[in-house]
Amino acid sequence: MRTQLAAFRRDGGFHRWDSIAEWPLVVLGLLFLVVLILPMAEPLTKLEFRWLNVANVVIWAIFVVDYVARVYLALDRRKWIRTHLLDLIVIAVPFLRPFRLLRLLAIVISTTRRAGGLVVRQVTLYVVGIAVIISMTSAVVVYSAERRAPHASIRTLGDAVWWALSTVTTVGYGDVYPVTVGGRFIAGLLMITGIALVGTITAAVASWFVNVVRQSETAEFEEEVTDERTELREQLASVLAAIEELQREVAQLRAATTERHD
Repeated sequence: MRTQLAAFRRDGGFHRWDSIAEWPLVVLGLLFLVVLILPMAEPLTKLEFRWLNVANVVIWAIFVVDYVARVYLALDRRKWIRTHLLDLIVIAVPFLRPFRLLRLLAIVISTTRRAGGLVVRQVTLYVVGIAVIISMTSAVVVYSAERRAPHASIRTLGDAVWWALSTVTTVGYGDVYPVTVGGRFIAGLLMITGIALVGTITAAVASWFVNVVRQSETAEFEEEVTDERTELREQLASVLAAIEELQREVAQLRAATTERHD
């Protein structure tokens, strides 16, 4: 068994595991977000609450298995652990598991690098999805921190969601706002995230327009080059035909000169 695992590790096992497990882990992150929000949004029975706790533990255990597998399969384990501290934090602090969905950004970046401009049009959709996930997660965290604080303006989950959406879009109405230290810390992170997301969407749209213009210019240039090549071929064919005609005339003159001498 150990020999088979070692052979799998040497034979690109890490990348194969990553490609298989990536999207299921994203789905689990979304499921955990539901598990986290549902008890706050709806009154639950003891049985329902117990099942949610079971789902919470199962999801956390799957992330632990995934982390251990990646550490084992990584060729340079120390370097992988140093460069993936977020994964370790997600395991050590189960409440942060929704932030594992930030892997979507890494997927977008790697896919864009492989496929070039073909994916640029999809980046905005991915970014919007990430913004919704981060906003909802921040809303839940802030709601947990603010709902029992004195003089808090965020009293319900709806208030928290409204605050998160107005913050991440950089609108900032200011009608509801966090007053606790933890809530303000999350608010700061969400503000920075909102600025980054708006910048990413702007860059994606600008890149799409640049690619459209570039493709149009490239098509026009290729058409011009094709026309010039066609014209050059026609001229070359005319020159070759003239040379062939001259060669025939020279051959005829040589033949006539030879007959006179004979």
